[in-house]
Formats: sequence, structure tokens, C-alpha cells
Amino acid sequence: MTREEAIIEVCAIVALAYRSIGDYSKPSDGFCERCMRLQGGNFNYQNAGEVIEYVRLAVVKQLKMDGYSIHHSFDPKTGKEK
Repeated sequence: MTREEAIIEVCAIVALAYRSIGDYSKPSDGFCERCMRLQGGNFNYQNAGEVIEYVRLAVVKQLKMDGYSIHHSFDPKTGKEK
């Protein structure tokens, strides 16, 4: 996978959460080149960060459910980098 392909995949994962939640009151624009092209010249990136936070907490939860310990460089409750 190339760097751009990885960015597109991560952007799609964030989009999966955002669209599934369906709360469009706070922005969660895509951040990959594909999203920028779809917006054309009108691309003005905005992201409130709430969906990214949702995805982060989902990863923490799944890691714990699978029996993994959160790496010491991340907060074990929030998943944020220390």
C-alpha cells in the first residue's frame, strides 16, 4: 500500500463512523487527495475532531477486548499520545 492509499483508507474509516453516526452538525471533512478532488476548488477543510475521537476510543476499546495492553506512550483511557 502506498502512502496515498493508506491515507485514503484511514479517511474512509473516519467517513464510515461519521456517516454511520449521521450527525452532521459538526464538520468532519475528509482529508485525503480524493476528498479534495471531489470538492473541487471549494475545499475548505473543517473537522471538529469528534469523529476522530470516536474512532480513537473504538480502537482503545477493541485493543482491550482483544487482550492487548495500550502502549506506554499512549494514555490507556483516552488513547491520546502522551
